[in-house]
Amino acid sequence: MLSYIWGGARKKDFKENDDPELAMRENLDAHGDFETKLDGTLEFQDYLVFRSIIMRQACRAFQPLRDKMNEAKLEAFKEKA
Repeated sequence: MLSYIWGGARKKDFKENDDPELAMRENLDAHGDFETKLDGTLEFQDYLVFRSIIMRQACRAFQPLRDKMNEAKLEAFKEKA
């Protein structure tokens, strides 16, 4: 499960889509149907897969913003020191 996040289970020639939303959709489609319980909640294993796919693509989508904010924090820290 965690190998998905760090890329351990992927084929070597795998090219992930540049758009995180499209990559998320492709990964969810590649997984297939998710099993649900009678009350409509996901089975635990499917929940883990679903969450890891979404977290990976969300981290990819917001990484440029995080880098920019980290630069601003570093500059502010340097000014105070």
